[in-house]
Amino acid sequence: MLRRIHPLVFLLLVIGGVKLSEQLYRWAAYGDERAELKSLRGRLAESGAAIMRTGAEADSLRDEIRVEDEELEAEQRAVRRYNGYATNGALPHELYVRYREDLTRYNGHVAERNEKLRAWQEVVARKHAAVDRYNGLADSIRGVAERMGEPYYPVPTPLEAAVESGMLKPDP
Repeated sequence: MLRRIHPLVFLLLVIGGVKLSEQLYRWAAYGDERAELKSLRGRLAESGAAIMRTGAEADSLRDEIRVEDEELEAEQRAVRRYNGYATNGALPHELYVRYREDLTRYNGHVAERNEKLRAWQEVVARKHAAVDRYNGLADSIRGVAERMGEPYYPVPTPLEAAVESGMLKPDP
């Protein structure tokens, strides 16, 4: 005795078969693109990690510079106080010696602060380069995904890329 398949079940099997064959075709046809996406995504993860690393480093240096600036303001006020002790533009000898010591210390502190500023500028430049690299890679990933017919391919944010690269641990 033959039993017939219900038409809806048959229709579901046909649709499932078509979808499966479509996916198998896409898997076979876009092998090179998948390999390219994997490579791009790995480089994107490195760039995201570089963005996060240089961002944290720049923030730390900026905080140090703020502290230095506050200290320098206090030192500058101390050096300027000597103007009140000057008579006709000249300081008494014992005050002049202390003034030169304070001024030398202040100028050395300014030089140290300026070195930190140069370091901060270098870190910020590296961060900008990492952002440019990240954006270029993200655009490349979107272009490859578009060629594959997947215009909504998920591109990780720099934070997600840093987690993906292993630089950061995901929040529990």
